[in-house]
Amino acid sequence: MLKLTSRTLALLRQHSRALLALHLTITGVSVALLPSLVTAALAAIRPLTGEAAITTAGLIRFLSSPGGVTWAGFTMFVTVAIIVYQQAGITLIVAQNDQHPMKNIARALFGVVRRITGLTTLALLLTLAHFLTALPFLAAIISGSKLLLHHYDPYLLNLERPPVLWWYGAFCLAMLAGLVVANGTLIVRWSLAIPRLMLNGAKPVAALRSSYHLTRKRSRDAATTLALGAALTVAIPPLITLIFNAIAAGIFQVLPDNKAYLFPAVITLVGSYVLIGLAVTFLATSAFGTLIMAYYEERSGYPFKRPAPSAPKHAAILIRRAWILEAIVVAVVLAQSYPIISSLNQSTEVGITAHRGNAALAPENTVSAIRQAINDGSDYIEIDVQLTADGVPVLWHDTDMQRIFGLPERINDLPFKQLRTLDAGSWFSETFADERIATLAEAIDATRGKANLLVDLKPNRNDEALVNAVVEMLQEKDAVEGTVIAAADWPILEMAKSREPNLRTALLAQFVVGPLWQDRYDILGIRANRASPAMVARAHNAGNELFVWTVNSPKAMSRFIDMGVDNIITDRPDVLSQLLRNRSEMSDGERLASKLHNWLR
Repeated sequence: MLKLTSRTLALLRQHSRALLALHLTITGVSVALLPSLVTAALAAIRPLTGEAAITTAGLIRFLSSPGGVTWAGFTMFVTVAIIVYQQAGITLIVAQNDQHPMKNIARALFGVVRRITGLTTLALLLTLAHFLTALPFLAAIISGSKLLLHHYDPYLLNLERPPVLWWYGAFCLAMLAGLVVANGTLIVRWSLAIPRLMLNGAKPVAALRSSYHLTRKRSRDAATTLALGAALTVAIPPLITLIFNAIAAGIFQVLPDNKAYLFPAVITLVGSYVLIGLAVTFLATSAFGTLIMAYYEERSGYPFKRPAPSAPKHAAILIRRAWILEAIVVAVVLAQSYPIISSLNQSTEVGITAHRGNAALAPENTVSAIRQAINDGSDYIEIDVQLTADGVPVLWHDTDMQRIFGLPERINDLPFKQLRTLDAGSWFSETFADERIATLAEAIDATRGKANLLVDLKPNRNDEALVNAVVEMLQEKDAVEGTVIAAADWPILEMAKSREPNLRTALLAQFVVGPLWQDRYDILGIRANRASPAMVARAHNAGNELFVWTVNSPKAMSRFIDMGVDNIITDRPDVLSQLLRNRSEMSDGERLASKLHNWLR
């Protein structure tokens, strides 16, 4: 392993400038073309899926649809193809003895283009092979979920976390470990296919077969080195973030609270962070490629000779050309740093939406929780609405009544009069023993003139009846203005909008693929672990507001505020209100330090 590592480092050092030029070229082409390509492809499959924002209800439906399968396969293939093209370029650079980086990169790019058909075919074969290898493990995970968890309500499963969930988690870890070993073995076995194709002119299938024979023996060193490299690649970014956080904290404590000093410091920190990130990415991809070539040299007996030292005049030319390369690196760093610096200067205003009222201090979806949330300064009160057996819209979240009332029936199995006799508060605290299930009408009355409602529709096989009842109640009580209708499925929102065009609508989505079609809703509500600065920008560019749910820790709240989201849905509106008051009292230096810290995270 030491011999292989030593040879890898020697090749990396010898061809570093040409490899850097290749990395910048591949990165530039990917950044320039991929977003447009992926957007166009996803726009093309929209007729097959009907969705860009994928909701909780539509997730499985999307992935099992022709469009969803196309999207997953296309994404995987494009990713593999980029890796194959870059590895092919590295192969040709390392195999050359010329000490002129610009000539090497030109030859390498020409060679990749010349063999683009074979490389694309190889990428397709690799994609199919890895997918088929992973399929049994993924099928086992899905089958295990259906076998062990199918009779649990997803919300209750996450809330109560019964022992069966931990057993299923352990099973998933075992399957994922098997997937990593199986696909990792495939990577090692076929690692020499690209050198065979690029240097020996082998066809894709023949290159795979030849690689398999070359790696049958003594592949442990390569596998161990790759595993260690992967571990370092995963560990280095968090370490860099910790170091920069410590440096930033020290700088902001020392510098005067003046933007004339603070902004240059921020620009320097962000530029340095981006530069180091670029360097780490370059080293990871190039080291992987040179490791493959060192392994190929060892297994095939095909030596890559070191060139003789260049004459002085050649050295001068190299130095001049090197400055061009460094200038490109600086330009890339500045281009990536500018939007980051701009984002640090955005507004820190954010709306507060109380999730089921203040569900931390009062029973969820009750009048008491609504009043508490209003006292906490909430802008919106989020409530879940379902229909009783006799058609009364009431505030209720779960599919059944087991958690609150200890009853196995669904809410639409019982009439309102019977439900009203049940105790909806003592499960939370004896202080609320007299609390009763609340109606939509009571929620409207409790919030009028004090806060707006975000009504999350929870249909129970009665979509049209629920939409009609809710819209009619809002119209009857003159509460359409300011109210937002939310749902986890497209048709519900379209139905509500058709009944009352003046209603604002919010789609509650798990994640977004492709372009957003803003005519379908006004607000995108995204799960907190899927939100990102790019997601915020996409939503705003499409003319939508972005809400994140459900965020309860002050650290996460601060991060989303600095990210620029429009509204945070939380069980703790009191905590978010206090956080906003504290932030309003920050100095410029403290605010910049907070934004930089959250950006680094």
